[in-house]
Amino acid sequence: MWNIPSVVSVLCLLHHVCSQNSDFFQNLDCVTHDLENLFCRWDTPYPVEQKILYEVCSKPQMPESCFETIGNELVVEFQAFSTSEISIEAKDVPGNPSTRFQRSYLNIPYVPYPPEIHSVVADYQADVLSVEWTVNSTSLISEVKLTCEMNVLRGENLLLVKNETVEEKWNSDSGMFHWNWTSDFSLNCVSHSVRVRCFVHEEYYSGEIRMSDWSATKTVSDSSSEEDEFFPNDIAVPVGSNASFCCKINSGHQIESITFKSNSCSLMGLGSNSSSGIRLTNLQKSGSSGDNIICYTHGMEYATGTVVFVGYPPEQPQDFSCEARHLRVINCTWKAGRDTGLYGPKRGTKYTLYERFSRINTTCSVPFQEPEELNCSFDLRKEQDLHDFLLLATNPLGSSNTSLAINITERIHPLPIDNFIMRDTSPTVVYLSWFLPGKYKSINLLCEIEIKLLHGDTETRNVTFEGLNDSSYNCDVGNLHPYHVYDFRVRCASHDHFWKWSDWSNSIRHTTLTAAPSRKLDIWREIHQTPEGREIKVYWKHLTPKEANGVVTSYKVMWRPLYSDGLPQTIQMTADLNRTTIILSSQDEEDYEINVMAINSAGSSMPSRITTVVLPNDVKVEKIEGEGNGINLTWSPDPGASCGYLVKWIPSAHPPDSALMWRRFSTNAASGFISSKYFQAGLRYNITLYVCKNDAHQVLREMIVYGEELAPIMAPNFTVSETTSRSIKLKWEPISEEYTRGFLQGYLAYIVMQQNDSSETRFQDLDRHTETKVLNITNPTERQLSITGLRSSTSYTLGLQAYTKGGMGPIKSFSVLTNDHAVSLILAILIPILVAIVLGVVSTAICYRKREWIKETFYPDIPNPENSKALQFPKNTTEGSKPIKTLEMNRCTPSSVEVVEPFPKILDTELNSPMSDSGKILEDSSETQDDNHAGVIYTQPATHEDTSNSVLDGSASPSVVYIDVQSMYQPQANSEDEPDIDFADGAGYKPQMQLPITSTVNMDNQASTEDDVATSSGYRPQGHPNTWATDSPGSPTSIGSENASFGSPCSVNSRNFLIPPVDTKDSLKLTHIGWSISSLFQSKQDE
Repeated sequence: MWNIPSVVSVLCLLHHVCSQNSDFFQNLDCVTHDLENLFCRWDTPYPVEQKILYEVCSKPQMPESCFETIGNELVVEFQAFSTSEISIEAKDVPGNPSTRFQRSYLNIPYVPYPPEIHSVVADYQADVLSVEWTVNSTSLISEVKLTCEMNVLRGENLLLVKNETVEEKWNSDSGMFHWNWTSDFSLNCVSHSVRVRCFVHEEYYSGEIRMSDWSATKTVSDSSSEEDEFFPNDIAVPVGSNASFCCKINSGHQIESITFKSNSCSLMGLGSNSSSGIRLTNLQKSGSSGDNIICYTHGMEYATGTVVFVGYPPEQPQDFSCEARHLRVINCTWKAGRDTGLYGPKRGTKYTLYERFSRINTTCSVPFQEPEELNCSFDLRKEQDLHDFLLLATNPLGSSNTSLAINITERIHPLPIDNFIMRDTSPTVVYLSWFLPGKYKSINLLCEIEIKLLHGDTETRNVTFEGLNDSSYNCDVGNLHPYHVYDFRVRCASHDHFWKWSDWSNSIRHTTLTAAPSRKLDIWREIHQTPEGREIKVYWKHLTPKEANGVVTSYKVMWRPLYSDGLPQTIQMTADLNRTTIILSSQDEEDYEINVMAINSAGSSMPSRITTVVLPNDVKVEKIEGEGNGINLTWSPDPGASCGYLVKWIPSAHPPDSALMWRRFSTNAASGFISSKYFQAGLRYNITLYVCKNDAHQVLREMIVYGEELAPIMAPNFTVSETTSRSIKLKWEPISEEYTRGFLQGYLAYIVMQQNDSSETRFQDLDRHTETKVLNITNPTERQLSITGLRSSTSYTLGLQAYTKGGMGPIKSFSVLTNDHAVSLILAILIPILVAIVLGVVSTAICYRKREWIKETFYPDIPNPENSKALQFPKNTTEGSKPIKTLEMNRCTPSSVEVVEPFPKILDTELNSPMSDSGKILEDSSETQDDNHAGVIYTQPATHEDTSNSVLDGSASPSVVYIDVQSMYQPQANSEDEPDIDFADGAGYKPQMQLPITSTVNMDNQASTEDDVATSSGYRPQGHPNTWATDSPGSPTSIGSENASFGSPCSVNSRNFLIPPVDTKDSLKLTHIGWSISSLFQSKQDE
């Protein structure tokens, strides 16, 4: 059975702590550092400063041991493979709180002792920290592995800038551990601190293993200067790299900004209030003076700064070579390669030449701006031919080197030649001499002489000499051309082991002596028969400078009869001439021998001979085509040819004497080629081929040719010789030879029908016009062309151009109109005439059928009112007839009516009541109105119950205003039986009977008498009722009646109709007036 103490022990082991007062002992933790002692620590509710006395009892083994300690920690013996029971009781705390717990290695963490940093060394040039530390090895087993965590802290603020884990292996021989760290900022900017802690990989400990506590911090200080500083200062960095810079202000000011090449950069904290840094990335090549970095304090006040130089490390020297110039000094040359961008004595590339056999170092001087090729000299040592050189190039960013091993006797490069002179020996030989400095006695020299003919070829000749020390060398140069200008220069090299030529000497220009011409003249003659005799023109070609051997001063021409003993004749021609004329009389028919010589200051040339003998031959003129680069001629060899062949050519159109050219060919030749440089493009030439037989010439072929055919420059001048309705006939003139510029191959005729008369086809576009008809005339001798299939009365644009092998010439063109077709012309005349006749016949038939309607509508009969008796009163109203009774006036209410008709003059007449209150006759008044129209106006009177009283009162008497109605009422001369009646409006009723109206009535001139008034007083009926009609005056029914009533059949004072007789119904029918278009196609009722 389990006893109580055993149960309690198990429970305490499971819970780690068995406490009577768990609130007092807080965060109780026990660890081991060396696997030999147990270290426990706890917290209490009391302040840390208060020291509490504890009684600790532990019994890792019987019996239990107790001891007292002050403070919240204790150390007891640790048994790795047993359980330790520990009790702690606070003695000087009320209540004596206590706790009891058990520990074994399974639940006790193993925490190594903190490492100890022995030293931290700062390399301020390389910005490297070197750290050395050790660990407590009392509990370590041999060959144990350690993992240590390294921390680098920057500035007084202990800014963590590096956290790195390193692994080390400890054994019994291990002492110090080392670790290096390179700072990205200069160590001078700010102080740096280092701390370390480690983890022990103890394989034999089964409990928990923890990282040790941090070691004590070790600090290295920054720069101790009291001035403001910038780090690093004036450094060189490679292109594309990153660099960090820091500004340290010791004056107490605050850093405001840091600029790089005048651009502000982002500031980085460095764990110190007096330092700030910037980081530049991917730096590019700087200028020769570097790039500025400036630090500004508050208020943009300059504090400090630096210059950064960005460049490249030196490349390996290229084309490294060493040679001896005169066996005294070895000179080495090379090319630096890529420009480093770093200059000056501090940062520029430095070169060192090292010779391994002699172990001699030579520092090579380099100018500030490196040239394309660098050199360095090394003194040659006696009896040392083999040399092994190492060339080292260094700058702040790196170094490179190259090497070369040589035998100096195989690399001799002589110095330039000096004191080069020459003199003449003969026209073909000159003497040369020169001086060569240097020691060359042990070798043989090879010298090269360059002979350059002015405006000619260059020739070199080599001469070998035995080497001398600082000596002169000379030689003769022959096979030169007399009177030629040469440039001479010379250079030398080692003959035994050729390496390099020396530099060329100065060039000397020299003219050789004059000699007699070395070649005979090339001559020709032309014979022309004139009325005065024969004319022989002699031509010769000037000698070239190489043939003349000097300046030709004159030409000597001599001729003599070929078959007689006549004396020779001679003339001297100046040097600028190349022809002369010999005139023979008409009686002189002999053949002559002609000789020509060239003369200079040294003598004359051999005479050139030609005769005037011409062998007859009948040949035809041929046409040949030239090639692009010249003219190729062939012929059949003549068995009798003894002195070769000759080809002569001359322009065919008015050639001058100077244009004649010729060329000779050997006897065996059967073809010849003449270059195009002798022919002008587009110009025709006459070519004649001669064969020479015993100094006599015979024509083999005659040809015409163009060196190069071009397009004509003139269009044919053509005209239209005949034009029909369907065809056009053209004629043109041939083009002059000078304008064809080639053999004419034909003509192109263009025919284009014009779209309209206002626009013409552009002639230069005829060949591209879509509707152009082109006729190709391949016969160049053709001079006319008939064009058929055309349209009549159509305008055409015609164009004509000539063409050769060289292309098309210009187009000449004009427009032409084809003739009208005869049938079309007749139809154009007859059709309008027939249309006019048909229209006339139709119009006449219609007019005849509608003649009455046309007459009534457009020009009706207008009766003359003067001839009407309807308005005339009987001459004797009381004689032979019954007295006229006055009709009683019916009551009517007249209205105002105005009838307006055009008439040139106006008459206004007012008719008033015949009676007034005083019984006197009222006078009419008449006024002339507007001359443009006339009318009748009825004025409506006021209405009264008693009509008679109204009349008597005269208060509202109606009035009629006559405004000359029409010419139908114009007064006419009275007949003899009807004398004129002076009518004056009087008082009383006036019927409308035979009322004379004139175009102009002056009421003042109408004399009214009392008798007339009395006669006309009273009611007057409208006589002749059978003439009444309802039509208005001027209607067709009223015009035909002589006594028709005027106007409406009502009285002047009434608008009521007077009832006509019943049997006169026809007189009351309505009459149609006016017309319409429909009436034109209707018949009259009476028809």
